[in-house]
Amino acid sequence: MRAYVSLWSADLLALGDAVEALADVVDGFHIDVFDGHRTRELLFGPDLVAALRRRTTALLDVHLMVTDPAYWADRFADAGADMITVHMGPGIDIDATLERIRDLGCQPSLGLETHQGIGQAVAHFPAVSRVLVLGTAIGVRGVGLDPATAGRVASLAEARGSTGDRPLLVVDGGIRRHTVPALAAAGTDGVVPGSLVFDAQDPRKAVAEIKALT
Repeated sequence: MRAYVSLWSADLLALGDAVEALADVVDGFHIDVFDGHRTRELLFGPDLVAALRRRTTALLDVHLMVTDPAYWADRFADAGADMITVHMGPGIDIDATLERIRDLGCQPSLGLETHQGIGQAVAHFPAVSRVLVLGTAIGVRGVGLDPATAGRVASLAEARGSTGDRPLLVVDGGIRRHTVPALAAAGTDGVVPGSLVFDAQDPRKAVAEIKALT
């Protein structure tokens, strides 16, 4: 099981220390980006990613929850992102945006929200390195995992087997000690833990326990 640890749950006044403490055990650092429009929050920008890039060689996993992902993809790629997740939505040319992310030298990832059918993600399997399955509504934290999430992952894993395309399936939202095993059993390749890691007495051990699951 891969662990892309969410820096939203870290001590924001000590992000550099958090990155240095975990860089050698995580599969990447997950950086949520909110523009105040697609979500009613503001969070993280290109300057932070540039600062992180100077601090670590770990994969920087940028999750764009914004109204203009094509514009922001360029900005975050220039700042040093390695993987960029974008969402489908009104006015968004998702095919062109995913292609642009790949052209920028980043891994394209598609976010699948809780209300969106899995067929929408399957249609884009050939164009993405990862499907980020949302286990909660976007822009929130501290809420439970949508109970349909494991079943959605299982269906995506089945579709992946039949299409021959092999994007990673990673779940973001509602990641708790008791939810991770069921997600692993459903075929999840990785999760985006936040408080599960940063609220732990030993964050490195928490990451190791996640990664030990198959």
